[in-house]
Amino acid sequence: MNNQITLAYLDYDDLDALQVVSVVSFYESFIDGADPLDMQGYLQTQLTTEILAVELAQSTSKFIGIKDHQILIGYMKVNDEKDAIEIQRIYLLKDYQNKGLGQRLLDEANRYAKTKQKRYLRLAVYEKNHAGIRFYERHGFKKIGIKHFPLGKQDRICPILEKEI
Repeated sequence: MNNQITLAYLDYDDLDALQVVSVVSFYESFIDGADPLDMQGYLQTQLTTEILAVELAQSTSKFIGIKDHQILIGYMKVNDEKDAIEIQRIYLLKDYQNKGLGQRLLDEANRYAKTKQKRYLRLAVYEKNHAGIRFYERHGFKKIGIKHFPLGKQDRICPILEKEI
């Protein structure tokens, strides 16, 4: 499989695929414990092609896709901050998880941060995503705070993790 897996910086030509992967992977990752109406509301207001198009246009953000045979199967969105690169989203379709592809995206985030001469990589991860937290901790991330992620009526707690580059 890996010989057909490629990384690519995404643009407007990828918008429809980006929106599908965003909705499907967010749903797969966060539906447990979520109110279905809250989930539907979030997906219909926060991961639309219109919002993603605005995000693609931001000069301080990049979308880095991961493709299998040229089909988008996941991506990460990175944001340029003063001293860090924030990984705002790192999404992979469920069938592609636990195959080393998250590692490839994280490696690319490290490479990108170095080219931007940043000191840190930073991200937030849902507190009930225990596997994700362990993954980031294995790669040198440490908890530096928390943020709140509203999902409808729910307030989900997300530890903020940071790694010095």
